[in-house]
Amino acid sequence: MRTWYQIGCGLLAAVLLLGTVPQFPAAAAELETSAAAPEDSGISVDTSQDAKYDVFTYRENTDGGITITSCDTAATSAEIPAEIDGAPVTQIGDAAFMNCSFVSTVTIPEHVTAIGESAFASCPMLCEVVLPEGLTSIGKGAFESCSMLNIINLPKTLTALPDALFYECTFLSILELPDTLQSIGNETFYSCTALASLELPDGLTSIGKYAFQNCQKLTDITLPASCTSIGDYAFDGCQALTAFSVAEGNSAYCAEDGVLFSADQSTLIRYPQAREETGYAVPDACRTLGDWSFIGASTLEQIDLNQVTAIGEDCFYYCTALKNIAVPDGVTQLNGAVFAYCTSLEQVTLPDTMQTLGDYCFYSDVALADINIPDGVTQLGEKCFYNCGALLELSLPASITEIGEKALGYYTNADGKDDQRIDKLNIRNGGSAAVRAYERSWKHASLWKWLLAGGIAVAAAGGITAIVLVHRSRNRIRTTTRQASATKPGKRK
Repeated sequence: MRTWYQIGCGLLAAVLLLGTVPQFPAAAAELETSAAAPEDSGISVDTSQDAKYDVFTYRENTDGGITITSCDTAATSAEIPAEIDGAPVTQIGDAAFMNCSFVSTVTIPEHVTAIGESAFASCPMLCEVVLPEGLTSIGKGAFESCSMLNIINLPKTLTALPDALFYECTFLSILELPDTLQSIGNETFYSCTALASLELPDGLTSIGKYAFQNCQKLTDITLPASCTSIGDYAFDGCQALTAFSVAEGNSAYCAEDGVLFSADQSTLIRYPQAREETGYAVPDACRTLGDWSFIGASTLEQIDLNQVTAIGEDCFYYCTALKNIAVPDGVTQLNGAVFAYCTSLEQVTLPDTMQTLGDYCFYSDVALADINIPDGVTQLGEKCFYNCGALLELSLPASITEIGEKALGYYTNADGKDDQRIDKLNIRNGGSAAVRAYERSWKHASLWKWLLAGGIAVAAAGGITAIVLVHRSRNRIRTTTRQASATKPGKRK
């Protein structure tokens, strides 16, 4: 299998080299995107004064070793030498192989201990990399956007995987992490969409922000007892993730029914997106739902929030099957797009303790027809009920003091360009001056729009009338002229 994979990589590289790219327009577009991306990396390496060797430039280090500083981006093969002029190659510099679009395999010499930032970024045909034992340091984004990379070994001398190391390595499906690994950085495996399984080693202590975001085939994760830190949104967009497991003895986390919690279960950290059950009851001990904790749980239809008193930002964003929800007593605010794009949500019950409904809170909940806004609510955020076309009756209490722009009564028309007013919406005002002011601006916006449209129509009609009158006037002048000419002396009749 490996041989055929290497042959396939070689054939793709040959196709690019021979200029037959038009047969593969998608691949060509991908290359253009990859080539442009590193310009945003902020890395600038001046190699003009460096010595040359084959397709490389290099410079001597103070310790007597050699750093490879660049490679000809047109090179079809790049066999990194173990030494140059008797001095061992010990480092691969920042961006050294960036944009080498035709290189398919790379073997790093045994004396190399450090690979620089973005060293192999945007090498779209790079399929296989062999790293030496003794390598201790890899820079940020070293293999970023190497979309064909699928074979790489990580030596046991590594203790950390840096930020964005395998960012958008979309073909990377299998990887063995070394037992020595202690940390995984931010975005390390971001959008590794083919990565289906990964065993986290004992000794791993931390996972960075967005570390596994959009790993669409990752089905399960087991956290070792040593892992006590997980960054925000580390597992968002893992559409195939069915369950979390946590090793016994972990002091920071636990898992119940495949759902990830803090060790004391007081905070629900992440609900797996692909969990099959359509209903879920939050455990009695849980008081807080973390930010984005249920995002994309597309099978979840019913949920009992039980004793929850705090709901994080964007918590149920894009839970498209959720039909109704009762927010428990004690919850005072819903910040951010908590229920945005819950397109099946029909009914919401809010507690008397509720005070704030934040920006985009129920954005595009197109089926929402029934919601109570209790006394005590003071704020409706920007576009709070935007695109809620089924919500035609809404009672607002006297306690409301602030309503954000287009919080209710608006939707986006078919072309997505203009905001339209929901004319059938009936707002019942319990005596709030803020609600009266909003209603006036809402109705005036519609009136001005009507007047503008009417003005344009009148102007257009006036213009047409003027054109007709001018045309008739010109016809009369032409008729009078012809008649006068016909009576001139000497005119043959």
